Amino acid sequence: MGGRGGRWLAGALALVLVGLLVGIGLVVSGRGSTDQELTDAQQEVARAARTEALAFLTVDHTDMEPLIEAVLAGATGEFKEQYDSQREKLTREAIRTEATSTAEVVALGVGDLDDDSAVVLLAANSTVANKKTDSEGQVRYYRLRLDLVREGGRWLTSDVRFVR
Repeated sequence: MGGRGGRWLAGALALVLVGLLVGIGLVVSGRGSTDQELTDAQQEVARAARTEALAFLTVDHTDMEPLIEAVLAGATGEFKEQYDSQREKLTREAIRTEATSTAEVVALGVGDLDDDSAVVLLAANSTVANKKTDSEGQVRYYRLRLDLVREGGRWLTSDVRFVR
């Protein structure tokens, strides 16, 4: 996506996602301004999903280990195993491309939620810089679906998928 047309398309996609999140029944701004409207369970799931998404989208080629550990701390099951198995490749690629990425969650919706599982859709923007970008980086727009499960009293991410 480049230029004015790319920004318009990204903005339109963000509006569609927010509309879908509202249709699901709950939208929380990146600043948490509507947290008082959430139940305790929804707040807990939203915090876990936001934390995991930010960890997942953050890259720093100078120090990847704590970032990888942050993702793994909020992960479980097959997602955790797959991510852990890619740690060397992730680190190698970040260093090779001199990549950095700083993310922010701009919208988050808690969909299905019961005592042991939840589905969260979220929109995040990330400023990405590497050898091929200018020094200010490029903003990328992500839409994610996170499946969470409650294990040992904590909400952990069992799957992360990019959605359109």
